[in-house]
Amino acid sequence: MKPGINCVLTLLVCGFCSISTDSYGKCGEPDTVDFVLVEENDGVALYERWYSINPDQQAREIKATFAVKTQPVDAATLIRDESRGRQWNKNSKSYEIVSQSENIWFAYIEYNLPWPVSNQDCVLEYHQEYSENCLRIEFKEADHPSFPVKKRIQRINDISGKWIFRESDEGLSIEYYITTTPSSTLPTWLTDPIIRNNLIETLQEFRSILEERD
Repeated sequence: MKPGINCVLTLLVCGFCSISTDSYGKCGEPDTVDFVLVEENDGVALYERWYSINPDQQAREIKATFAVKTQPVDAATLIRDESRGRQWNKNSKSYEIVSQSENIWFAYIEYNLPWPVSNQDCVLEYHQEYSENCLRIEFKEADHPSFPVKKRIQRINDISGKWIFRESDEGLSIEYYITTTPSSTLPTWLTDPIIRNNLIETLQEFRSILEERD
């Protein structure tokens, strides 16, 4: 059995551990290599792929895709909107933003999780870049003096990911990737339903808010 995921609901945070280094303006074609469709619900599709970190350890990357009638700037604004963060991040207890510049910001997210997962939090640094018809937002774990480690809250580490928003005649095509460090603490048969169901619900709510704005 593949190892369970220690940071179960980090998947609600808004990719492949080694994020693609293609130039942002090109954005590249959607990554499909070795991804397997594991669930699809109401227009949100989830894919997974496993890869080796070292000879004795594997990691899982999850990719989600969906579409919405909106503009890339509206999607980026929603990710950065502190007042709406808890609305679309399922099971979140806190969602705080600290801006560094127009295209760089930090987010603090705390999750109020059910047994057997303890409450967790994370600090993420976001970088966004625009091109003519594409917006790319990459994120990774970070430290920030505004968000020190709290007692009895497990700090999530080793997170990296990205959002890719592509414009088309049909609307906005969205790809979301995230990878976290695996752990043998919890088995996949227990964590998989939590991971998949909560991620789908999170992205469906993200889409619903954007549709309300359109």
